[in-house]
Amino acid sequence: MDSFVRTMRIIWRAELLIIEAKISVATKRIGATAFAGLICVFGLGMLNVAGFFALEEKWGPVYAALGVAVADFLIAALLVLWASRLSTGPELDLAREVRDAGLQELEARAGDIQDEVEAVRDELLAVKNSLVNFSRNPLDGTIHALLTPILTLLIKSLTKGKD
Repeated sequence: MDSFVRTMRIIWRAELLIIEAKISVATKRIGATAFAGLICVFGLGMLNVAGFFALEEKWGPVYAALGVAVADFLIAALLVLWASRLSTGPELDLAREVRDAGLQELEARAGDIQDEVEAVRDELLAVKNSLVNFSRNPLDGTIHALLTPILTLLIKSLTKGKD
């Protein structure tokens, strides 16, 4: 029973490690995406103004505004792409292996317990059958219990007498 509890604790800890790893990655992704949003809104606002004034002389006001907007969208897209490629790392794989090993051990223990329960069931059925037979005819059980040793002794004594 102690190994069962130990295995359950190992599985529980492995599941917690998996959840923590996933939450950590999700937090990083959300943070990176929020940071990308902040850059788009605040940081690039000033760059947009400066870029607009720099390009306005060469491209005109319409194309200068379009060029600045395209640059903003490219930077935001690169940050979102980077955030989506974050992964959990090797600790998640290790936690999954530990969890799977614990589940396999539990399955093996469950099979052993099932075999033990079936053996106990068979023994109980045999005891029940012998009690039923004894209750139907108590002399049969007594005669068999007494007759077998007596016959064994008699056969041994007869075979010794012939030698």
